[in-house]
Amino acid sequence: MKQTLHIQAIVIGLALVLFGGEVVKAEGPPLEPEKAYLVNEDLNIITGLYTREYSLRQDGIVDYKTARQIIISEYNEYWNSVVETKEFPLFYWHDAKRNGEWTMYVDQQVEGCTCDIVPYEVRTKEAIAQDAPF
Repeated sequence: MKQTLHIQAIVIGLALVLFGGEVVKAEGPPLEPEKAYLVNEDLNIITGLYTREYSLRQDGIVDYKTARQIIISEYNEYWNSVVETKEFPLFYWHDAKRNGEWTMYVDQQVEGCTCDIVPYEVRTKEAIAQDAPF
Protein backbone atom coordinates (compact mmCIF):
# COMPACT_ATOMS: atom_id res chain seq x y z
CA MET A 1 0.00 0.00 0.00
CA LYS A 2 2.77 2.48 0.97
CA GLN A 3 4.73 1.59 -2.15
CA THR A 4 1.66 2.30 -4.32
CA LEU A 5 1.25 5.75 -2.72
CA HIS A 6 4.91 6.57 -3.31
CA ILE A 7 4.66 5.52 -6.95
CA GLN A 8 1.48 7.57 -7.42
CA ALA A 9 3.12 10.63 -5.87
CA ILE A 10 6.14 10.29 -8.17
CA VAL A 11 3.94 9.85 -11.25
CA ILE A 12 1.82 12.91 -10.37
CA GLY A 13 4.91 15.02 -9.69
CA LEU A 14 6.54 13.93 -12.95
CA ALA A 15 3.35 14.65 -14.88
CA LEU A 16 3.11 18.15 -13.42
CA VAL A 17 6.69 18.94 -14.39
CA LEU A 18 6.43 17.43 -17.88
CA PHE A 19 3.01 18.83 -18.75
CA GLY A 20 3.18 22.46 -17.76
CA GLY A 21 3.60 22.37 -14.01
CA GLU A 22 6.25 24.55 -12.56
CA VAL A 23 8.50 24.12 -9.58
CA VAL A 24 7.73 26.72 -6.93
CA LYS A 25 10.72 28.13 -5.07
CA ALA A 26 10.50 29.80 -1.67
CA GLU A 27 10.44 33.56 -2.00
CA GLY A 28 13.74 35.22 -1.22
CA PRO A 29 14.52 38.70 0.05
CA PRO A 30 14.05 41.78 -2.14
CA LEU A 31 17.05 42.93 -4.14
CA GLU A 32 19.53 45.05 -2.22
CA PRO A 33 18.35 48.67 -2.32
CA GLU A 34 20.32 51.66 -3.55
CA LYS A 35 22.37 53.85 -1.24
CA ALA A 36 19.45 56.33 -0.91
CA TYR A 37 17.68 53.73 1.27
CA LEU A 38 20.70 53.28 3.59
CA VAL A 39 20.01 54.13 7.24
CA ASN A 40 23.11 52.81 9.01
CA GLU A 41 26.26 50.82 8.40
CA ASP A 42 28.59 49.00 10.76
CA LEU A 43 32.11 47.73 10.25
CA ASN A 44 32.97 44.93 12.67
CA ILE A 45 36.53 43.68 12.26
CA ILE A 46 36.04 41.07 15.02
CA THR A 47 33.16 39.28 13.25
CA GLY A 48 34.59 40.00 9.83
CA LEU A 49 31.32 41.50 8.58
CA TYR A 50 30.34 44.83 7.07
CA THR A 51 26.64 45.30 7.85
CA ARG A 52 24.28 47.73 6.13
CA GLU A 53 20.76 48.61 7.32
CA TYR A 54 18.10 49.93 4.97
CA SER A 55 14.60 51.40 5.14
CA LEU A 56 12.71 50.15 2.08
CA ARG A 57 10.01 52.79 2.57
CA GLN A 58 12.62 55.48 3.25
CA ASP A 59 10.96 56.42 6.54
CA GLY A 60 13.94 55.64 8.78
CA ILE A 61 12.55 52.31 10.08
CA VAL A 62 15.04 49.53 9.35
CA ASP A 63 13.38 46.61 7.58
CA TYR A 64 16.23 45.20 5.48
CA LYS A 65 19.85 44.35 6.30
CA THR A 66 22.84 42.86 4.52
CA ALA A 67 26.24 41.63 5.72
CA ARG A 68 29.30 41.27 3.54
CA GLN A 69 32.46 39.34 4.38
CA ILE A 70 35.53 41.49 5.01
CA ILE A 71 38.45 40.23 2.93
CA ILE A 72 41.15 42.77 3.88
CA SER A 73 41.24 45.23 6.76
CA GLU A 74 43.80 48.02 7.00
CA TYR A 75 44.24 51.41 8.62
CA ASN A 76 44.87 54.55 6.63
CA GLU A 77 47.22 57.38 7.66
CA TYR A 78 44.49 58.78 9.97
CA TRP A 79 44.01 55.39 11.69
CA ASN A 80 40.59 54.89 10.14
CA SER A 81 39.63 51.34 9.17
CA VAL A 82 39.66 50.71 5.45
CA VAL A 83 38.29 47.37 4.26
CA GLU A 84 37.80 45.37 1.13
CA THR A 85 34.67 43.20 1.10
CA LYS A 86 33.10 40.61 -1.12
CA GLU A 87 31.08 42.23 -3.90
CA PHE A 88 27.82 40.62 -2.79
CA PRO A 89 26.38 40.01 0.69
CA LEU A 90 26.72 36.70 2.49
CA PHE A 91 23.67 37.32 4.71
CA TYR A 92 20.38 39.10 4.13
CA TRP A 93 17.64 39.91 6.66
CA HIS A 94 14.16 41.10 5.76
CA ASP A 95 11.34 42.22 8.08
CA ALA A 96 8.52 42.08 5.51
CA LYS A 97 5.76 43.01 7.95
CA ARG A 98 7.95 45.49 9.86
CA ASN A 99 7.00 43.84 13.14
CA GLY A 100 10.45 42.76 14.34
CA GLU A 101 10.17 39.23 12.93
CA TRP A 102 13.21 38.98 10.68
CA THR A 103 13.74 36.31 8.04
CA MET A 104 17.40 35.52 7.50
CA TYR A 105 18.82 34.38 4.18
CA VAL A 106 22.26 33.17 3.15
CA ASP A 107 24.08 33.20 -0.18
CA GLN A 108 26.69 30.49 0.31
CA GLN A 109 28.11 31.10 -3.16
CA VAL A 110 28.38 34.87 -2.45
CA GLU A 111 27.84 35.61 -6.15
CA GLY A 112 24.65 37.65 -5.81
CA CYS A 113 22.52 35.26 -7.88
CA THR A 114 18.98 35.18 -6.53
CA CYS A 115 18.91 31.46 -7.32
CA ASP A 116 21.51 30.87 -4.56
CA ILE A 117 19.91 33.01 -1.84
CA VAL A 118 17.99 30.67 0.45
CA PRO A 119 16.47 30.90 3.92
CA TYR A 120 19.06 30.35 6.64
CA GLU A 121 18.18 27.24 8.64
CA VAL A 122 18.99 27.20 12.32
CA ARG A 123 19.44 23.69 13.65
CA THR A 124 18.25 23.05 17.18
CA LYS A 125 19.98 20.72 19.63
CA GLU A 126 17.17 18.22 19.11
CA ALA A 127 17.66 18.19 15.33
CA ILE A 128 21.41 17.72 15.72
CA ALA A 129 20.85 14.91 18.25
CA GLN A 130 18.58 13.09 15.76
CA ASP A 131 21.38 13.08 13.20
CA ALA A 132 23.96 11.78 15.70
CA PRO A 133 24.92 8.17 14.94
CA PHE A 134 25.25 7.21 18.65
